[in-house]
Amino acid sequence: MKDCFPTFNILILNGDLPVFPGWGGIEFLHTKNLARMAEKVGLVSLVHTPEQREKKQALIDAGVHLFLWENPSCVPVPGSPDSPIKIPSLGKRIGKAIFKILRMRLHRPVDTLIQDLVFRNISGPLHKALGDSHWQALVIVQSNSARWLDYLPPFPVSVLVLHDVRALLYERKSSVVASKMERLACSMESWLYRRFERHYCHKYDLVVTVSSADEEWIRKNYGLHQIITIPIPVDGDYFHPSPSTPEVKARILFSGMMNHPPNVDAACFFAQEVFPRVQVEIPDAEFWIVGRDPAPSVQALKKLPGVTVTGFVPDIRPYIAQATVFVVPLRFGSGMRQKILEAWAMEKCVISTALGAEGLDYRDGENILIADGAGALAQKAVQAIRNPSLRDHLRSQGRTLITTNHHPEKLSQKYYQAIASTLKAKKDKNRNAPMRAVIDLRWMRPGVAGGIENLSRSFLRNLMPLDQTNQYTLLVPSEVKFDFDNRRNPNFRIRVMDSPRHLWRRGLGELFHRLNQRLKIGALGTPEWESLRQARSFGAEIALSIPGYIAPDLHPFLNVLIVPDIQHEYHPEFFSYSVLAERKKIYTDAIQRADHICAISEFTRQTLIEKLGVSPEKVSVTHLAADPIYHGGNNPPQQQDNILKKYSLQKGKYLFFPGHSWPHKNHPSAIRALQLLREFYHLELMLVCTGNPKESQPDLMKLIDGLNLDSHVRFLGYCPMTDMPSLYGGAAALVFPSLFEGFGIPLVEAMWCGCPVVCSNLTSLPEIAEDAGLTVDPHSPEEIASSVHRLLADDDLRQTLIARGHRQAKKFSWEKFTLSVVKIMHRTRELYYG
Repeated sequence: MKDCFPTFNILILNGDLPVFPGWGGIEFLHTKNLARMAEKVGLVSLVHTPEQREKKQALIDAGVHLFLWENPSCVPVPGSPDSPIKIPSLGKRIGKAIFKILRMRLHRPVDTLIQDLVFRNISGPLHKALGDSHWQALVIVQSNSARWLDYLPPFPVSVLVLHDVRALLYERKSSVVASKMERLACSMESWLYRRFERHYCHKYDLVVTVSSADEEWIRKNYGLHQIITIPIPVDGDYFHPSPSTPEVKARILFSGMMNHPPNVDAACFFAQEVFPRVQVEIPDAEFWIVGRDPAPSVQALKKLPGVTVTGFVPDIRPYIAQATVFVVPLRFGSGMRQKILEAWAMEKCVISTALGAEGLDYRDGENILIADGAGALAQKAVQAIRNPSLRDHLRSQGRTLITTNHHPEKLSQKYYQAIASTLKAKKDKNRNAPMRAVIDLRWMRPGVAGGIENLSRSFLRNLMPLDQTNQYTLLVPSEVKFDFDNRRNPNFRIRVMDSPRHLWRRGLGELFHRLNQRLKIGALGTPEWESLRQARSFGAEIALSIPGYIAPDLHPFLNVLIVPDIQHEYHPEFFSYSVLAERKKIYTDAIQRADHICAISEFTRQTLIEKLGVSPEKVSVTHLAADPIYHGGNNPPQQQDNILKKYSLQKGKYLFFPGHSWPHKNHPSAIRALQLLREFYHLELMLVCTGNPKESQPDLMKLIDGLNLDSHVRFLGYCPMTDMPSLYGGAAALVFPSLFEGFGIPLVEAMWCGCPVVCSNLTSLPEIAEDAGLTVDPHSPEEIASSVHRLLADDDLRQTLIARGHRQAKKFSWEKFTLSVVKIMHRTRELYYG
């Protein structure tokens, strides 16, 4: 089947786990069959009963990926003999009372609020599902769950499945209830549902009904056009005639979920108003009500003569087989009645109201008997019981209709084609639409992240003037909210993620969460729910994460990841146990999760392939560059003199080493090389270091003190970028003996500033330096000192390296980097539609 259609991923959200046989059989058959047609089908749902827990395996066996919330107090099936009687907790009783008060002031239907509580429970599994795969189609089952769309990041295609039209259901119910107050309540609910369903039906790309009558009503009343009818499928192999099971004389059967209001009304109506009339004609007649969760009013019917209420039964087929006639005395409702189809499949004589048979391809007197009103229904029941030839005629015609119009695989194929066509149309329409991206900069606090911060700023400084078409949302901390001027770039939106409002909302949410846990009342919002809603607010299709990891609230998106390095895989000794464990976890997860990776050097690309098994096709090289502030002409002599004077430095009398004092930067080798230059080569030089003090700083100070170099090694700390070109330009050389670099931007910065380079011969540095620098063994202070001495003693060599450095630096451009990243994002975005 997958070879016949374009394949894509489908995620289904269903408030009831569909099991077969049992409730949700319609969705079970569709879900199972879609799993054979689609690339991948995921189902997010809930498990409340042992029956669901047991039968979920059938979905797994069919290839459906389940993401389930399981009720921790999962109880036996309601209505079964071992169902315990549970007394609600005080907290739940209080919550119920509050709910009853709130419902009086609702601006939307009551049961949609209940579905908010259901969404609370599935938000955890749903968050996991969205992080597990990219889903091209989202299917939400039932209109009372339609609002879930507002809590989720956008999907390429969204589908709403309506088993009934709730506005129509409540409208019809208002015409049959006895109480004026109940009629008023039903009318109000119908009006609320009209507003609710009309609004949300237009928000979905496709609406699926199970009845042509429902489709016609929706088109007329909601003005909807993107709608299709997929009739209810019936498993004709499971529901088949049972000749070996004799019919019980004069047994009338009605089945269904017996807490469903239309079924409750139908059972009571037939038992109280229709069945007594049948008993007058046929005194030994029986009326059996078979189905789970009978409402109290249905339970009370068992007291009536000849009436049996079974509650839950493990298999409905023997009960249908034993029935003489099958009745569907519905007086209100919407959709298509699965119970009629199952009875037809088992070749039973069916008697129904016109509303009960609505949407079916029925012919009165040919495959069904239609009657409305108590007297007419009783007359038809008596006629069918007394006339075996009439029953035989009706039963054969019903089975034929099932095999022709309700074959599960044919209907699921139509369902899949409808989604596929909608997806294709949406893809064609949006093929040239602007990309909607979110860029995560929440980590970017000035002076903390070093080169990654410079990378991010340079990228955005080039992106804003280059791209005025695509839509970007920048997530930033409050410290940098004014650093990016987007007044001329309306396609850039800045979101401050630690604003007082944001922190207040998050703190309030945590407070309520703890309070609800203490009181044992389920919280409406959960961390996963808030994360999903936040992701939706970004309005993005794709996310760009720069520091090598992907934040959880970005998991639902397509993800492009910029990986600076995976140093921890090569030098675990530079990290504490906890930091190492965290880096391994978040970096590995992000790299595996990313849809495409930008490696900042060929060396980094190869490390990802070799160490973490990343597919070569998944990772591209995007070389970094130096900020334009370092380019020639941006460092006039007078400015350089002023900056050197500011730091009390003399031109050509110091070696420059920019970098935080992390262990891998290898400051000890540079310090020992300085000692050799002073003592062995008799050069009066200083070592000037910039960057923030990190883990190695205490040991470095001890080393300097032990070598009596206190006055010859200076740590300037974090220096403004405007000062850095002068610090490079005034140096005798750049000394950069780092043990591990993903790229090594200081080399390119030095080259632009005419500062000759002496650097490590490890990792990416030879790739960046090529022949424009002297590469050395970073573990050998002697080799470092020798190369520096050679550079300072041979002016021809010095000038050659400076000239080569200018040529080499021009190979690296932020504009080239920025365009490469945007192109990669565009290519990756094509996965959005599959």
